[in-house]
Amino acid sequence: MAFANNKKLKIIAAMVEDQMAYVKGSKSFFSQSEIKGKKYGQKVNGYLPDPGTVKDGIVADPDAINEPEVSAYINNKNTSCETDLWNDLVDIESFKDEIAEPRAKNLALTTQKEVMEENMIRSVQAVVRTTVDFGLLTKSASKLRDLGIGGRFLSFQNPDIMGDIAESGLAKFIPSAEMEKIYGDAYLGRYSGAQQIEIANTPIVDTTGMDAAPTISATVVTDANSNVIGLEPIVTATGSGTGSLIVGAAYKVTGLKIRNAAGIETNNDYVIIWGKEKQGANTVYGIPELRVTSQGKGYNNANAWMDATTLAAAISSGTATFTLTPLLTASKKYAVGQVRTEESLKWDQYRFDSLPGSDDQDVGSFENITLKLMAFGDGKNGVKLLRIDLPYLAKILEPRESVTTYLELP
Repeated sequence: MAFANNKKLKIIAAMVEDQMAYVKGSKSFFSQSEIKGKKYGQKVNGYLPDPGTVKDGIVADPDAINEPEVSAYINNKNTSCETDLWNDLVDIESFKDEIAEPRAKNLALTTQKEVMEENMIRSVQAVVRTTVDFGLLTKSASKLRDLGIGGRFLSFQNPDIMGDIAESGLAKFIPSAEMEKIYGDAYLGRYSGAQQIEIANTPIVDTTGMDAAPTISATVVTDANSNVIGLEPIVTATGSGTGSLIVGAAYKVTGLKIRNAAGIETNNDYVIIWGKEKQGANTVYGIPELRVTSQGKGYNNANAWMDATTLAAAISSGTATFTLTPLLTASKKYAVGQVRTEESLKWDQYRFDSLPGSDDQDVGSFENITLKLMAFGDGKNGVKLLRIDLPYLAKILEPRESVTTYLELP
């Protein structure tokens, strides 16, 4: 006896979830009321919390609540097959072997690769190494702790890299039955405060032709007494004309430091990584929003700070301009990894309207994966098709909760 489409779809959803290690543990961020009615490629908005400012003494000095707006875009991946094949496989095992497993794996890995390409470089800290060793894992996790960030840390590295590290000291990885249940064979254990996970298809950055001196600039913001308190937000960079802005290339600015989520000015360098974001059919390039305040001013819920002297030296005619210094060596290839908090990746799904000429069949869910099944006819070829969609929004909205690692390849 044939089994229901809902059960078939749930089997595929479970297999997709099993293959998407990078998405496991991610949390929903956007409300369904914000997502409802949105279509593929459209923007969804939300807000980061404002930690406020802490004043000394007993006199209160209230400040306005400033919650920076953040956004993500609605994307979708799909796979399809002829209805006859779908319906002919009436026993579970045949369905799993011939449809569910191969299509689920392809759908999952294709989606995950795109999510990783965007989000593994959404960081404001970086570790660059020329040799494979435990330092790659130790230094990246410690950078998150330096910012006072809590929660569970996840470390993602290519299996070859993680294997080389483990080979020199597998006993250093502390096992966890809970994490092994979630990540299966990809889980190595806990080291340096982070759960170490192997993951395939991680990005490679090739710095051949990399721009060695791009710039960023922004309008200066002053208070009522004309004192500089910060800069307008920065989301892009300008090439110097000597090379290209390469996705994944990391830079720093002299004197630019991280201001953590509690509003504390740290001594950690703020790293700027040129990235990309898929917005439906379009891809947009830029950097995670940089909000700079002058030291001690706390302007605009800043995520970075600079001392007044260094900031003043960069200002001309009301605009501050900074030259970026590369952290990566030109004409090299780097394997990208990441340490981030488990909840830093926001993963939401939505249910879009039926396509013209289609018939909604079912929705199947497992954990944080929901698939939609539609049927539609191909009049030209006289066949009926089934389409499985994986609609999603995936983005690290707070890059301070992520560290990107770069390992120079031979």
